[in-house]
Amino acid sequence: MSGPYNLKYIHLFVTETSPGVYILSRNGRMADRVGRAEHNLTDDLQREAAGGTYRYFWFEYTASPAEGYGLECTWYHRYHPTDNPEHPIALMGAEGACPVKGCQVAAVAHTRG
Repeated sequence: MSGPYNLKYIHLFVTETSPGVYILSRNGRMADRVGRAEHNLTDDLQREAAGGTYRYFWFEYTASPAEGYGLECTWYHRYHPTDNPEHPIALMGAEGACPVKGCQVAAVAHTRG
């Protein structure tokens, strides 16, 4: 994971067109929101920056949207972001299970299968 960086300077640090996962923060010390970009991390971060709520971000590129979902779940459980009221949602049409051991979302996904 790279960061924290100021959201004003996304273009200096996020240089690839790639799926990825990010953490947004108001103060640069704690996670306020965790999210993922299924196609273009730069576009998603710029959209978040335009909202003006957050000042800092951390990020990591992922090889695929599915890998991004797994990392987003991991960060959600690890950092307990204050602005994520619900567990991340799996990809559209995908039967994704949260990879975090003991997660209720993972248990529900496995019982449906």
